[in-house]
Amino acid sequence: MEGTEPMNWFSEFATNASARGVGVVLYSGNNDGLIAHRGTEIAIQNTTFGGIQGFTVKPSTPWYNDARKFAGIIRQERNWTYVLFDGAGHLVPGDRPESAFTFLREFVLGNNQTGLVTRDKKGKVVVIGGTNETLAQDILPGSDEIYYGPGAKISTYVFPAATRAAWKSFIRTETAVPSPNVRP
Repeated sequence: MEGTEPMNWFSEFATNASARGVGVVLYSGNNDGLIAHRGTEIAIQNTTFGGIQGFTVKPSTPWYNDARKFAGIIRQERNWTYVLFDGAGHLVPGDRPESAFTFLREFVLGNNQTGLVTRDKKGKVVVIGGTNETLAQDILPGSDEIYYGPGAKISTYVFPAATRAAWKSFIRTETAVPSPNVRP
């Protein structure tokens, strides 16, 4: 595979995994400053698995931890699972241990089908657990605080309110072109 472009390699991997019934699990925290969830979502949408490029339904199904608290967004489709953890940074189990444990038990080791895209007898797309219109609009913002310093969260910085408002306004007006397979 020398000389293979990264996305081509990932699509080859995904195709082989799908053909062999091997599941793929990807997750991110919405506060991760090292590996932003947008990159994970773009990689999924640019990868062909199960013979189709990307998810056909935008991740927008809420899921809940054992304490019945909102834990994030989940999508399961064609043997792929993607979870966006609410309020978690790069080290999800350290930031949201209860949600991470529920996710591991229910979705990685278990058979929880929340967020699974299927079809009913008439061929209509059905998402187990439904979808949430607000979450479908890409609304699961990270926190405004930026933590920095060696080791643990030593210092915190928050951009001025006017800067944050300008950024939110910009993000509302700019939208990426979705994969032709994605339905809101």
